Amino acid sequence: MARFSSLVIVFLLCVVSSYATNDVDVQAICKKATKPYFCLKLLNSTPESAREDLVCLASYTIGVLSTDVSNTISLITKLIAQSVSYPKKQNHYKNCLSRFGTDDGALGEVAQALQLLKDMDYNGVNMHMSSVMSDVDDCISGDSPSNDDTSMLPKHADVVNQVAQIILIISNMLLN
Repeated sequence: MARFSSLVIVFLLCVVSSYATNDVDVQAICKKATKPYFCLKLLNSTPESAREDLVCLASYTIGVLSTDVSNTISLITKLIAQSVSYPKKQNHYKNCLSRFGTDDGALGEVAQALQLLKDMDYNGVNMHMSSVMSDVDDCISGDSPSNDDTSMLPKHADVVNQVAQIILIISNMLLN
């Protein structure tokens, strides 16, 4: 249901922003990413309608990010339950859960960024994507770094970070 709602929002944003119907230069966006291959793979897999302009692409990508953050929250919740016998690890995962959560965490930042995109506040989108990236960094290497974390959390967090970075790049392009 949440995915359907995101797609409806993308469609409406694309219709509203149809004044800017120039095709997006995916190559130019991805040249600025730390992992250009990841960026190209993600943006080239988006529907054509989402690549009509930067606003549509940003909206679609924010929807992808919301799903990625939600999936990471589900993983962290499972990791907390599995680490009952390891208090230090469990504490780390609980910290990560707060960093990814809806209140002051990444999921809340993503929701606010989508609203700011609708309001055409691209600087605000930029700031919230920076906050998402900080939340990810605080989880992975924050107060109790977990270098020995063999779970899927570091990989999930990296995906969230990379998608947020792509939105950050797009929001910077929208500012110009």
